[in-house]
Amino acid sequence: MKEEKLKLYESLFMKYFPKVKYFINSFIKSSSVAEELAQDVFVKIWENIDKITYIEYRGAYIYRIARNKAIDYISQKYKEDIFIDNLKLKEDYSIEEGFYAKELEILIELTVSRMPPQRKKIYEMSRIEGLTNDEIAENLNIAKKTVENHLNLALKELKKVITIFLFFFLSV
Repeated sequence: MKEEKLKLYESLFMKYFPKVKYFINSFIKSSSVAEELAQDVFVKIWENIDKITYIEYRGAYIYRIARNKAIDYISQKYKEDIFIDNLKLKEDYSIEEGFYAKELEILIELTVSRMPPQRKKIYEMSRIEGLTNDEIAENLNIAKKTVENHLNLALKELKKVITIFLFFFLSV
């Protein structure tokens, strides 16, 4: 019984393998992939060799398996390509966003460095050191209202610079 199955498999393999490979290659356009898929077809045939003995149109059955293997491969390849394209797109955006963030950071540092010394000191104490307006006023021996005025002017200046940056660089 096993010998009959083996003979059937060998005859199917010898008759159909080159045809199946050619058939799959017509879809895939890659002889190495077509060969692998054709081998997968014949693995499936071997796994179902008992079933094949009862099939009248074995060629049609084999080509159906081959067609399904090709379609599965193309579908998987398409999904992988979409995934890779999306990944590259996200990568491009994150790189671009990183450049914009770095440019904006440099612009803010430049703007702060050009502020009058008292305003610069108050801004840095507030935003970098995290001190409250009361603490800044106490440390610098100035009125809290003076601290608030300097911070308002610093933030207005930064807002204007950031708005111009966003207008010129992100509207492109």
